[in-house]
Amino acid sequence: MSIYTADIILFLLLVSILNNPLLNIFLALGWNFLFSEVLIGVILLAIVVVVHKFLFSKFLK
Repeated sequence: MSIYTADIILFLLLVSILNNPLLNIFLALGWNFLFSEVLIGVILLAIVVVVHKFLFSKFLK
């Protein structure tokens, strides 16, 4: 499996698991829906970059 395939799978799993809870929190704070979705995307992308840099690059070369 390619390291980038693992990144895509991780991102899709994170979106499916964390999108609804984070969206509910951000909407409860009164934020706009579009801004909330963009912020969730940035947060999840940052998580994927960190996991790629420190975990996947060591085990999936």
